[in-house]
Amino acid sequence: MPKTENLEQRVIIILPRRKTTANSGEPRRRRPHPLTILCFLLAIVALVHFIAVSHSAYPTITPTTCQGWLRTMDYTQAVHLQPKTQQMGAAQFVNQLVGGQPAVLVQVNDTAAQHTLDVYIFGCAQRQQQFKLTTLFTQHGLPQGTVAISADNTLITSALDTSQPSQNGVLEQPLQQNIYREYRWQHNMFVQVAYPSLYPVTSRSEAEALQQQADNGQGLPWSDPLVTAKQMAKDLLHWTGSDPQDAVLSNNGTTAKVQLVQQNPTLTVIVTLQRLIQHDTSGLWFVVDAQSAGIALARPRPAQHVTSPINLNGTGALADGTITAALFDHALSPIEFTNSTAPEVNAGGNYTAALPYTNTAPDQEALLLIESLPPNGSSEAGQLLLVKVILG
Repeated sequence: MPKTENLEQRVIIILPRRKTTANSGEPRRRRPHPLTILCFLLAIVALVHFIAVSHSAYPTITPTTCQGWLRTMDYTQAVHLQPKTQQMGAAQFVNQLVGGQPAVLVQVNDTAAQHTLDVYIFGCAQRQQQFKLTTLFTQHGLPQGTVAISADNTLITSALDTSQPSQNGVLEQPLQQNIYREYRWQHNMFVQVAYPSLYPVTSRSEAEALQQQADNGQGLPWSDPLVTAKQMAKDLLHWTGSDPQDAVLSNNGTTAKVQLVQQNPTLTVIVTLQRLIQHDTSGLWFVVDAQSAGIALARPRPAQHVTSPINLNGTGALADGTITAALFDHALSPIEFTNSTAPEVNAGGNYTAALPYTNTAPDQEALLLIESLPPNGSSEAGQLLLVKVILG
């Protein structure tokens, strides 16, 4: 048998060479996974959506009008707010107060012991798209103060009258503890104006409050013009009784004229009353004028601002009689003159006087009463005049 050899079989695998770029020195870059690309795109879309939503909810707009500019103002800087003791209410647009031009009312309450109120009204001046804050009205330190806008578009502030005890006055009305000041926009500025009422109250706010009490069913004497006029004569003129000649001369439903007569000394006064707040049969009557036929006042004019001394100048006084003047504050309480010098009267009935007084509450509405009475035993009729003034 022939001899065989064990042959060892070897398998050789030949691998092809990798293709390389021309720059064989660059490392090969791995392609990003498709899922990674998708997540990245979704993140970009979410970011763009967030930015779009944010800008639509809180747009950044440059104001182009005073109205818009005033809406963006930080008024804490304008009023110099003291955060520890002061609180500022929300700014309120009050364009109706200033003839329609943009204006903002700002109130600052001081939480210190006196609890005072500061009132500001700001406007805006515009020049070539540049805006500037202007101050139209300020009133500081109103004790327990309030501010309101009337139906007649006037600004009314109130402050507690700290100069007199609580409910001190002829009528002892709780509202008369406050001093009310009313302002109207005239000639591009706020000017204090006097409310027409002389009695039973002197301000619009008090008159509105009395009317509200009547509407709520409270019985008040001011629903009859004759009763109202007689009560005024008792409270202010100190007449002790009534006369058969007291009568309503005319009444058209909103304005009435009443004749009041006193016999000793002889004195006839014509009182004009109006339903100032409510013009129907439920409206209360308020005295707006009271005077005799022959006397007149040239200075001060009704509703005029006066300062001490009050310079009195008028006509129609009795040359042979006695002339006196009296002053009543906003609560219808007497204000004493600081000297006892009586007005002087010449032969023609012209009268003059300088009446000094001490005013503890500036800018309050007050009443000035002038009486010229005949000498005892004379048949001549006396003269009387009652007017509203604002004490400076």
